[in-house]
Amino acid sequence: MRGLAYFLPAAWAVLGFWGCGSSEGTRQPTPSATSAGEQAPRLGFETSVDTVNTVSEGDHAGATETPREGQIRFMIQIGAFKDARNANRIQGITRERYHLPVLNDYNIKLDLYQIRIGFFETREQALLFRQQMQAGFPSDYKDAWVVQLIR
Repeated sequence: MRGLAYFLPAAWAVLGFWGCGSSEGTRQPTPSATSAGEQAPRLGFETSVDTVNTVSEGDHAGATETPREGQIRFMIQIGAFKDARNANRIQGITRERYHLPVLNDYNIKLDLYQIRIGFFETREQALLFRQQMQAGFPSDYKDAWVVQLIR
């Protein structure tokens, strides 16, 4: 029994040191160890964006999924809100109703959350969709207007 009392602590110490060693299979490359063609891993926060659903040609009067670089696009601005919770609520309701991109942009200069829907090729397509929104939910979108974006 006395031998066991000496053996167990010694075994734990050996196993502990043995497990702390590194091998080539578990070693992580350091930023300086990466090859010239590879970039070092970035540290920071990950962000996510709205999921864009594909719509059939007849749906939503010409709305496209995402804008292309350097092109003029039109969106429907549903409203501008001081309260972020109210803006998020309106964004969620509109996204559920139309299954189109609904952006919630905070405008620092105005101190407002601007809620916008869709990306339209022309002002006429945007106006047509706004009319459809107002016909479907007259009290919710009566003050919606078309905005032009250049990205």
